[in-house]
Amino acid sequence: MTLATGQFNPSANSAVKLYLVDDHLVLRQALAEALEHRGNYQVVGHAGNGAELISQGQGCSADIIVLDFTLPKSGGLETLNELRKLGVNTPVLILSGDESGRCVRAALQAGAKGFVPKQAGINEMEHAIEAIVRGGTYLSPSVSDKMASSEAGEAHSAASSTVLSNREREIMILLANGNPNRDIGKLLNISVRTVDTHRSNILKKLGFKTNAELVKLAIAEGWVTT
Repeated sequence: MTLATGQFNPSANSAVKLYLVDDHLVLRQALAEALEHRGNYQVVGHAGNGAELISQGQGCSADIIVLDFTLPKSGGLETLNELRKLGVNTPVLILSGDESGRCVRAALQAGAKGFVPKQAGINEMEHAIEAIVRGGTYLSPSVSDKMASSEAGEAHSAASSTVLSNREREIMILLANGNPNRDIGKLLNISVRTVDTHRSNILKKLGFKTNAELVKLAIAEGWVTT
């Protein structure tokens, strides 16, 4: 069994299979216990970071991945992007301690099907899971309000990032996380010269001169966290 790679269509008579990804073991255990106690869910696996999720993916079957936005080694968005590159289309519900509008928009742009703050109760988690099971999306009311109120102030940075291609955005995130060009080349299976070319194009498109400016924009977009 593997993580779902095709159309999401769980049986109406079976428990929803969940895979939990969070760097705090106690949170994963508590969430698993709380959800399984409801009787409608089965936690089929859990991981402490994105790399563990990817490596364990071949041994688990899940209907929904509950993914922490902020993870060690690689963040939630990077993990989500890596899953999609591998052809894993399992719906992802983001669980985050950061409720900013930028964070929520970044998650949705990366393909997440839902966003719930970590302070939410188990009832809201159920609502989010049920919405995704039905093929919809779910945004916590608290984050929806913050998205609406912050859009005007974030218009400039959002407009700036839209000029980047998907590959440029991917490389910008890796650069903002402090990865050297050589490591980025190995990770993406491209030459260091190609990485350098992409970096130059990114800076030119954004009107920036240094990586520090890239980091500021990436944080503003919610692609990386401080």
